[in-house]
Amino acid sequence: MIPKGWPINGLTPREVAEREAWEEAGVVGKVKRKPFGEFRYSKILADGRKIEPLVSVYLIKVRRRKKRFPEMAERNVIWMKPVEAARHVNEPDLRKLLLNVLAL
Repeated sequence: MIPKGWPINGLTPREVAEREAWEEAGVVGKVKRKPFGEFRYSKILADGRKIEPLVSVYLIKVRRRKKRFPEMAERNVIWMKPVEAARHVNEPDLRKLLLNVLAL
């Protein structure tokens, strides 16, 4: 999976993407202004309801990765090439987005 989060009042979707990359993976960098694409995934909420949020994906040019970040105890961060990452995801639309990175 890739870092993602819910909308945050006062932040643009791009700014939320930047914050989530930091919180979930320790990534610091410059996020592109426009989304690269979108995908849906299944999520079960704490109350047991199943939803399928639409996620806008923003590309980030990584400047550095911090060793310590807010969710480091909750995350297993693994870096891989887009083709390898595409083989590991269940969401078909996310798989397509990962493969589309190769065309950049």
